[in-house]
Formats: sequence, C-alpha cells, structure tokens
Amino acid sequence: MQHYKIFRHQDGATEAIKQGWSWPAFFFSCFWAIAKKMWLTGTALFMASLLLGAVIGQADMGPRGDSIINIVSIAVSIIFGLKGNDWWEATLYSQGYEEKEIITAESSKGALSIFNKQHP
Repeated sequence: MQHYKIFRHQDGATEAIKQGWSWPAFFFSCFWAIAKKMWLTGTALFMASLLLGAVIGQADMGPRGDSIINIVSIAVSIIFGLKGNDWWEATLYSQGYEEKEIITAESSKGALSIFNKQHP
C-alpha cells in the first residue's frame, strides 16, 4: 500500500500523486516530465541531453565520453526519481489544483476511486 496525495482542480479534475520515489520519472525523465505537462523541465532536459551528446561526440572522447554520458544519465535519473513527484505537485499547485487529502491505496486509480466515493 502506498500513500497518495489527492489534488482537485476547480473544474473537478482530480490527480493522485504517490508520495516518495517515482519509478516512471526515474526511467523516462524528460518524457515523463512532458507527459505531466512540466514543459520547461522536460524540454530543457531533452535539449541538454542532445547538447551533451553533441559536445561529447564532437570532442571524439571515445569510451571516456561514453562514461561521462552514462554517469550524467544515471545522476539525472536518480534526481528525477527522488524529486519528480515533488515537482509534479508544484506544477499542479501552479495550475490551480488544491491538495485535498492523503489516501492509502494500492494504486493511483484506487486512491482516486476511494476519494471520489468519499467526496461525490
């Protein structure tokens, strides 16, 4: 069972955000950010990745360049795994969502289902 923060917008839209580590953010960093409408974060990371790859490629660093890219990629993934859900919460606040409560459930869909039954 996981803890989920439930957010509701004035238009009735609800979101459930798991507390703690985010595996989707860890594995899909910039694409996860874009999917969560964190346009600046996702686009900036994508562009920085392309730029780093281009610089390393032009420098012809060989295996050392590959190691640098791997280390940076792992560091970015860990940061996104640790902070991704916090960033998503901040994005929801900026879009006018309000935190309503924390629910313990098996999944985000389960948490939303429980919340919607309690608050029709």
